[in-house]
This record gives sequence, C-alpha cells and structure tokens, in this order.
Amino acid sequence: RDRTEFAREQAGVGLCNITKCCTEVCPEHIHITDNGIIPLKERMADGFDPIVWLVRKIRGYKKAAP
Repeated sequence: RDRTEFAREQAGVGLCNITKCCTEVCPEHIHITDNGIIPLKERMADGFDPIVWLVRKIRGYKKAAP
C-alpha cells in the first residue's frame, strides 16, 4: 500500500529536509527511521527532481492507480 500521501500530508514528512532532526516525525533511536522513513523521504524527493522527471517522461512512466 502506498503511504506517501499520508506521510507527506498528515505525518509532516513532506516538509522535512533534515533527517532525524525532528523527534516527533522521525526519532533517531528507532530502526524504522533508517529502514522506512528515510527511503520514503528519498522517494518523495525524487518526485521533485527534474532529472528523474525527464527520465520518466522519456520512458513513459505512468503513476500507479491507488
């Protein structure tokens, strides 16, 4: 299940630019931060990367239906 919208909107990860700075969203002493939250933030950031956007445009990448 895709949880990027929840993480971006309700959990506040979309506004974060420094990992492990805010203990409310991504506390530094739990493994889910390193194994789950950080990769999720990287995937969300890829959506705003102009090079990734161009590659997806060329390859014809379509967003998966919810």
